[in-house]
Amino acid sequence: MRTGIADIRIQLRLELAAPLVLAALAGLWSLGMLLSRAGLPPWAAAGHFAVWGVAVPLGLAAWLRKRAKTEPSSHGFDHLRAMAWQDLPDPALVFDERGKVLTYNSRLADLLNLPADAPSGGRELADLIGEDPSRQVERQWLLDTLAQRGHAEAFEIGLFDSAGDQLTLEGKAGRIGGRDSASYGVIWRDTTSLWRDYAFLSRRLDDLSDRFGGQRGELAQKIDLLARANRELQEIDEMRSDLVSLVSHQIRAPLTNMLGAVENMQDSCPAMTEVCSRMFVVLRDQASRLNRLVGDVLSAASLEAGDFALQLEPISLMPVLRQAVDQIAARGGRPTSIPYAPVMPLVMADRDRLTEVLVNLLDNADKYSPPGSGIAIEVRPTETEVILSVIDHGPGLPASDLTRVFDKFYRAEAGDAQRAYGYGLGLHICRLLIEAQRGRVWAENRPGGGAAFSLSLPVASP
Repeated sequence: MRTGIADIRIQLRLELAAPLVLAALAGLWSLGMLLSRAGLPPWAAAGHFAVWGVAVPLGLAAWLRKRAKTEPSSHGFDHLRAMAWQDLPDPALVFDERGKVLTYNSRLADLLNLPADAPSGGRELADLIGEDPSRQVERQWLLDTLAQRGHAEAFEIGLFDSAGDQLTLEGKAGRIGGRDSASYGVIWRDTTSLWRDYAFLSRRLDDLSDRFGGQRGELAQKIDLLARANRELQEIDEMRSDLVSLVSHQIRAPLTNMLGAVENMQDSCPAMTEVCSRMFVVLRDQASRLNRLVGDVLSAASLEAGDFALQLEPISLMPVLRQAVDQIAARGGRPTSIPYAPVMPLVMADRDRLTEVLVNLLDNADKYSPPGSGIAIEVRPTETEVILSVIDHGPGLPASDLTRVFDKFYRAEAGDAQRAYGYGLGLHICRLLIEAQRGRVWAENRPGGGAAFSLSLPVASP
């Protein structure tokens, strides 16, 4: 760029020097003619010399200098444009309305192995882009678009470089000069590497599709199975809701009325025989049994649906335990030993729900303990939780039942379990309630016989 500016300065000096020399020669010539023909005195000759030999050349030089400042020489300006044209980083080309190549830059010359010293050489666009029919269609489209609109945006064309490799160029073209100009310029951007990357990624995607096509089919089948299972679960949930509604409205209400009628009949009967007394006891016990079953079904349904509220607060475990033991004793349950615990941390729990859990565990131990045996309770505090175990002296549980005994409607297959009353809901309700209070439940056999049903509750923060 510095070399080009220096050339412009030299050219300007040459353009200014030539008129000055011509003006000086003209002044001297006119002076000689006047002196030789007019016979003027010396002072008149000196005046003519001052005007034509000095003033006129100086005035002409000043005018040329002013013009040089406001209008750069066409040669210098063309030189700058030529330098910028050749230094374009992208291939560029100029052609006329017939497709005749007028000039191209060095980047295009290097790309297509064209002679740099012969910018046009009478070439046509067809010589550069090829003569096959598809390329000629592209050429004609470009010429027609430029003739109609004066510009063409983001069009692609395929060329072959000097090594014979396929190139993909994305170009923008437009008219050069005024509206009536018939010259057009185009600048291309080499997008060959982008298309190669795209082709590579497409092949990789096809390979992955072929590789995982079978797995995709299996996945679709499993998705269908999951959708079917989800529909079945929704149907089961609707059936559960219908069952809860049936139990709560169609069974519990008549059962409550029947219990009230039995109690009224027993109290108001004028002549109570021994047989009548036994029948009333049977009616009351069986109605109470059905009432507890209905209550368990409704409790399990509400717990599973999350339709219940807990009031978690720091409480002392021992008073709640004594309350549960007293309830079992009031039913005629077997003796239960409560451990002495002088120092026991508070636990985070719902008092009423925890009482319900302890009553269920004690009632379960009472069912499976042999006659004459008692129920033991152990309480073990740790840094983060308090563990309470209810221990019976029954036959214990099969190893396969230890992990399933808290499932809904599950009952062990042992003979003693079959003789004991129950529907497999009590322990399931215990698990739901304790887990809702951020605790856990489990069962294990004792080394000396019997089973231990344990629960843990988190220690309340100080």
